[in-house]
Amino acid sequence: MHDAPTNQNSGGYVPFKQEGWGVALFVVLLAAGAAGFATYVHKSTYRHPTDVRFQATGSSGSHE
Repeated sequence: MHDAPTNQNSGGYVPFKQEGWGVALFVVLLAAGAAGFATYVHKSTYRHPTDVRFQATGSSGSHE
């Protein structure tokens, strides 16, 4: 009869591989930077519609 196949790596040292962690870190930092930039642009350019400084395009101060 045949012996059961054994795993060659069982009980041995398996080296830690860092495959893809650099790319994953880059993507996470890029997403955080994009969110921060979007927040900055929103806070510096957004005006609430009821803001007294808000004027619709094409409107003038006089009513004809």
